[in-house]
Amino acid sequence: MLGACGGSKPKPTPPAADVHRSSELVAFQRNGGLAATLDTVTVRLDGTTRSDKRYGGAGRRYVDFRLQPALLRRLRAALARLPARLPRAGRGDRLGETYLLRYRGRTYWARQGAVPPVLRPTVATLASIADGAGRAGRVTEIRQAPS
Repeated sequence: MLGACGGSKPKPTPPAADVHRSSELVAFQRNGGLAATLDTVTVRLDGTTRSDKRYGGAGRRYVDFRLQPALLRRLRAALARLPARLPRAGRGDRLGETYLLRYRGRTYWARQGAVPPVLRPTVATLASIADGAGRAGRVTEIRQAPS
C-alpha cells in the first residue's frame, strides 16, 4: 500500500481547445466537390463561431466571430427538429457538395440534390454562416498562404 503526505496539487486547467470542444453546439463541413474546397463551421453554445475556408492548394482563411442572436435562435430551432436517426439520403449529385454535421453526438450527412427535407433548414443555415452570414461584434480573420 502506498500513501502520500503533504498538500495536493490542483488539477491543471484543460487547454483552450478542449474547453471550446466541450462547449460545441454544432460542427458542420461542406466539401465543394470538384472545386477542392472544404468549409467548416463550428458554433459554440454561447454563439461564438469559427468559419474555416480551405481552397485546395490556394491557402485558407478562418474567421472567429459571434453569431447575431436572431441567426443563433434560427439555428437552434433547426437543430431541435433534427431526428435521432438520419433519414435515408439519396445519392444526389456526385460532383456537387457534400454536407456533414455533428450535433449532440450524432453525425448527419447528405449530398447536394438529395438533402432530406428534415435536414434542409439546418444545412441551409450552416451553409449561410460558412458564406459569411450572421457575423456580429468583433470579427477576427486570419489568412494563410498555400504551403
